[in-house]
Amino acid sequence: MGRKELLRRMALTLAVGYVLFFYSEMMFWARWRSEDTPSGLMITWLIYSVLAFFVLLLASRFKAGDIYSVFLVGAIFGWLVEGVVVQTVYTDFPFGIVWTPLAWHALISVLIGIYLAGKALSEWETRDSLLFFVLLGAFWGFWASYWKLEGGYAVGLRDFALYAFFSTIPLLPSYAVIHKLALEEFKPTRAEIGSFTAVLLFFAFFTFLAVPFSALLLPPLIGITLYVLRRLKRKSFFSDYGGVEISRYPMLLLMPVSALLVYALTRKVWFEVNVPTALVTSGLGIALFLKAIYKALK
Repeated sequence: MGRKELLRRMALTLAVGYVLFFYSEMMFWARWRSEDTPSGLMITWLIYSVLAFFVLLLASRFKAGDIYSVFLVGAIFGWLVEGVVVQTVYTDFPFGIVWTPLAWHALISVLIGIYLAGKALSEWETRDSLLFFVLLGAFWGFWASYWKLEGGYAVGLRDFALYAFFSTIPLLPSYAVIHKLALEEFKPTRAEIGSFTAVLLFFAFFTFLAVPFSALLLPPLIGITLYVLRRLKRKSFFSDYGGVEISRYPMLLLMPVSALLVYALTRKVWFEVNVPTALVTSGLGIALFLKAIYKALK
């Protein structure tokens, strides 16, 4: 039983890791980059899987099951990505605290990508789910049109289509694994927690060497968030997931279809998409974080 449970947790961690990888990297960059070799993509997926382990652990321990508690789990995930694995929090300080940790990782990758997309596949009416994935894809295509403003980053319709479809396809088995395996509580052993924490501390050590004041910034932010999470206990956001018909997963392919259509309409429009996107998502991120604190203190 112990080995079976270990394999279940690892499979779940890898599945959640790909979902986070997709929304945090593939949807954000919206094109293949020079570092996106097969080995590079695999390593990035594994790094996101390490972070996925902590997303699952926090969601289970604090029973994150509403928009605010899920967003707070996402906030910790975002700060770990941008403040431990990489160091954009400090290079763009203080705006880097919000963009992209709260504005993208917490809002889009966790709240939308894990929580709402999971519910769209498992609980919502088909019409609502179809609309959800169409709109999410439209956002992707709209955001992708920004990269033409960065020298050498623009891609043609064919390249974007291949990128969007091939990066989306692994989402289908990833969500299927999540819906199949996440019904039980995520309770890793101490050895597993220690192993994954060691990997995180490895990144944190080099971040501290590069940015010494990081030790004074992230711990208080994460500590406050954990305190708020403890006061916002709900049922786990996986607890409502029931059986999902396999016929529903192809709805995910509406994202690249919708993204391609919007990208085709906007890719030659000279408009700084990044500015309104950053302002809107950052505003939403700050509002959700402050509302979560308010609810906890109330």
